[in-house]
Amino acid sequence: MTADQLTLNQSGKILEISSSPLKINLMELGLLPGKQLTLQHKAPSGGPMAFQLDETLLALRKNEAALIRIELIS
Repeated sequence: MTADQLTLNQSGKILEISSSPLKINLMELGLLPGKQLTLQHKAPSGGPMAFQLDETLLALRKNEAALIRIELIS
């Protein structure tokens, strides 16, 4: 599953970030394997998504969130 498939207030543990020119940028933002990510806001029509990562709220495009492979946390 990838982060763009989360529903509101659903959480996941980051497993890996797919190979992409954005991989390093996402990792520099703190999106590292083992971290917990929670979807807080989702814009309509495939717009940006806001994720809670530790004490930070990060806005990502849907295609950027699709690079983040996660495991659901119950």
